[in-house]
Amino acid sequence: MQTQKNKTYRIAILGILSAFIIIQTFVPFLGNIPIPPLNPTIIHITVIVAAFVLSTKDGMLVGLVWGLARMVKAYTLPASPLDLLLWTNPVIAVVPRVMVGLVAGLVFHAFLKRKQEKVGMVTAAVLGSLTNTVLVLGFIALFYGNEYATALNVDPSNLLKVLAGIVATNGIGEAVAAGLIAPFIATALMKVRRK
Repeated sequence: MQTQKNKTYRIAILGILSAFIIIQTFVPFLGNIPIPPLNPTIIHITVIVAAFVLSTKDGMLVGLVWGLARMVKAYTLPASPLDLLLWTNPVIAVVPRVMVGLVAGLVFHAFLKRKQEKVGMVTAAVLGSLTNTVLVLGFIALFYGNEYATALNVDPSNLLKVLAGIVATNGIGEAVAAGLIAPFIATALMKVRRK
């Protein structure tokens, strides 16, 4: 009976988090916190929560849903020509999102083995968030550096400095948000599971 209850819980939470990812991706301002001049994303928090509450594998699965939803959005509702260039590439749109679930899950479960659940959640959330930021920007520089520099009106030789600035502003803001919000949500969902 307990196994069936856990399976039902897993399927329900996986479905809810996947649906939430899709809504966050397509509904403006649900996946981002518009704090001028920054626009940090909070979608990765849903992936991190999945890795905490369910498993690393499920976190990666929810990350995959996010990446695929982002690709679909780029094809169907591109905000700019840059969207079509960047977000239709699965290496940029999907790989970093799957890696968020992998990193968050592995780090969290390593801390969990040491009975440090709270510290593990905060650390894993921050590292999962930074994984997304660094990989997305790194892949953009690798595949489309010149095009991205042109879109930003920056000399291509200065692109890495600009990207480092983005990591230092948006990236750190997103990581702090993840470190604060993900443990709060995950703890609440874990309490429901334990009842």
